[in-house]
Amino acid sequence: MSSVVVVGSGAAGLTAAVAAAQGGAEVTVVERATVLGGTTALSGGLAWMPANRLMAVEEVDDSPEEARKYLRELRLGDVDDEILDYFADQAPAVAAWLESTTGLSWQTVPYPDYHPELPGGKPGHRPLEPQPREVPSELGSRIRTAPNVTTPITYRELATGNIDWEEVADRSRRGVITMGRSMIASLAEAAEAAGAVILTGIGVDGLAQSGGTVNGVRIGPDVLTGKVILASGGFERDTSLVQTFLRGPMTGPVGAPGMDGTALRLALAAGAELGNMAEAWWCPAMTVPGETIDEQPFHRLVLTERARPGSLMVDSRGRRFTNEARNYNDVGRAMQTFDPTGFQYPAATAWLVFDASYRRRYHLGPLRRDDPDPEWLHRAEGLAELAAIIDVDGDELAASVGRFNQLAATGDDPDFGRGRSIYDRFVGDPTAPHPTLGPVDEPPFYAVRLHPGCLGTKGGPRTDTHGQVRHQDGGLIEGLFAVGNAAASPLGAAYPGAGGTIGPLLVAAHAAGTAAAS
Repeated sequence: MSSVVVVGSGAAGLTAAVAAAQGGAEVTVVERATVLGGTTALSGGLAWMPANRLMAVEEVDDSPEEARKYLRELRLGDVDDEILDYFADQAPAVAAWLESTTGLSWQTVPYPDYHPELPGGKPGHRPLEPQPREVPSELGSRIRTAPNVTTPITYRELATGNIDWEEVADRSRRGVITMGRSMIASLAEAAEAAGAVILTGIGVDGLAQSGGTVNGVRIGPDVLTGKVILASGGFERDTSLVQTFLRGPMTGPVGAPGMDGTALRLALAAGAELGNMAEAWWCPAMTVPGETIDEQPFHRLVLTERARPGSLMVDSRGRRFTNEARNYNDVGRAMQTFDPTGFQYPAATAWLVFDASYRRRYHLGPLRRDDPDPEWLHRAEGLAELAAIIDVDGDELAASVGRFNQLAATGDDPDFGRGRSIYDRFVGDPTAPHPTLGPVDEPPFYAVRLHPGCLGTKGGPRTDTHGQVRHQDGGLIEGLFAVGNAAASPLGAAYPGAGGTIGPLLVAAHAAGTAAAS
């Protein structure tokens, strides 16, 4: 019987563990944290899986060919077409395999692709979400809690607005979990049922090698033998690696702590070839003073808040600089735009500006509509006073808000195209006169600081379609695999749709676990 060691317990690591154990290998998962799930447990748990079987139920036609066409349209940067083609072909089968071999049950989410207007793009239902799961308290206690998701609500309910709060309360009483935590519970349960051993609180100190072949991991003075699958995430929490590799400023990592480049360093020590190192899954993020995760700062992804009518984003000069309603990856990239004249990144300090009407209607991160205004939320009776508080040019801010209000009155945004895509309108407010455009004109006015952030980094060792790591001198490193954010993403700069991080890694992890077992 072959042995496989999986480093990391997010969706990538646990999927690889399930595949390897079902392939007949003796599998050990080692997780440095004391809880399972990594960044997956903090996420919505969506997986972008084109041509999945549930799309036909929703009367949306799709095929691997359509997915390949769409992914080709998104080619920008360090792209690996061979892996993308493999993903498009295998996504339907892997989605079905997960349902048939784990306790995971899918439901689709009517989220449009992030660029649905491109050839091959779809208006919804490529993203799959794990359905709610009632789990034993022992299993639930082993999974990382999500401070950003405090009720067992589903992404589909949030996206459609069809929320039965009595049902949500009943889920809480019964120990039901949702989103990314539901995915982790199903995968961990399936891995252990297939014979895998999951160890927590154990860090890996290095790889064991013999004659260029990786044959285990070093844990202190001991060696845990077997082929190794790196699945411990990216390097967004390591300041030196971020400064060395990423393309621009990134000060708000929203994923789990521990993403400090462990897998990257292990792969480099084995001679791995690297790819896509300048990219990440970008996003705008906000930080609430005092919020922490594992005693590190906790940063929140800012998603629908930007798309609601009555708000706009400005940079450190007080100028509007992007379509606020676009997907978070593209908005995050816009925050890294370099101004050569001023030799600065003006949107590295950005502000979400809104008015009293917005404050009454919508939530903002953890802040509910009827909560009192906290100290971290800047407030002023006039725009000039607000500009002084947040240290932007008052004339520029007034001009930006005035221009935005003119456009909102017409229902069109020729400056940045906000509201023209069906994606923009989907994430807006369908009950408003316009789902995403509305004036910012009722005092008092508010502003909250936004940081350039990311869900995780995209760079790491290059792999083949089976997840085996490529050597910088050519060929493959025997015994070493990498998946998820621990590997080079084949997507380059692109983010195809909601779940575009998890979907490809599920396919890659299935391939890597299967190959490592054989």
